Amino acid sequence: MSRETVLLVGAAGYTGREIAKALLDSGHFNVHAIIRPSSIHKPEVEELENLGLGIIKGDIAEDSPQQIQEYLTGVDILISTVIPHIDQRPLFLAAKEAGVKRVIPSDFGPHIPKGIFWAQDTKLSVRDFIRENTIPFTFIEIAIWINNLFPLPPAMSGYPFPEYGKEFRGTGNVPVTWVDYNNIGKLVTLIVADPRTLNNTVYAYDGETTLEETWALAVELTGEDFSEYPKITAEEIEAKTKTGFWQSVMYGYDKALLVRGDSAISKALEDGVLDAQKLFPQYQPLTLKEAGRKFYDAPPVFTYNH
Repeated sequence: MSRETVLLVGAAGYTGREIAKALLDSGHFNVHAIIRPSSIHKPEVEELENLGLGIIKGDIAEDSPQQIQEYLTGVDILISTVIPHIDQRPLFLAAKEAGVKRVIPSDFGPHIPKGIFWAQDTKLSVRDFIRENTIPFTFIEIAIWINNLFPLPPAMSGYPFPEYGKEFRGTGNVPVTWVDYNNIGKLVTLIVADPRTLNNTVYAYDGETTLEETWALAVELTGEDFSEYPKITAEEIEAKTKTGFWQSVMYGYDKALLVRGDSAISKALEDGVLDAQKLFPQYQPLTLKEAGRKFYDAPPVFTYNH
């Protein structure tokens, strides 16, 4: 059986790199990526190239529709992990013209309904565009990264702004679905290889917890009590969404996930989303304690631009 060809857009980012590595590691795909000329020599891109990633020099925000269609010639699966404000519509129209069998837009965030959070509304509008233009798709929702649910060690600065990760947000008893960042690629690889997921939305996650549970586990694992970290209410979370770009993103997620409980597995299933763990019983998720140990053994540091 011949291997399908996957083209990635956004492979230099955190989510894109995890997906690229897992696709290459599976041995089931020919994997290529459109990389902007300014990113060609980045260490993370060179690492992927050494693993077997094929590099196409280009920029979907600058190149003509004809150029983009040329990039997509012979591609079976297109996966986009670009940041939300980049217009993906020309890319997907070009994919349709090129005969791509499946597109995966840049979702990769928790299950949140329309009208709650601006970043999610942007993603949902792209889904609507894909459906309206009868482009074959898979929409992949990814639970919140577990590092966002554990309190940071006192000596560590928050990210993407200093106080984030050092606040107890909401009541703490709202169910929230989570995933280990390094498992995203494994889950996406299973999803895009399966015909059952074509023209469906799939929810990928490791488990479900509450903020109370993750903070209690943090105390157990670290010996810290985190009692000096402030508790912020739903009203304070809402106010913080209006204080800056990254605040609008991070506290926007908090409003949806830790106040409203939109990411709960039960809510996603009610909306007709497929459960990746039921589709793929061979997938081995981390337990919450395993994820906690991994986090506190080497707390990750992410840097962001917008």
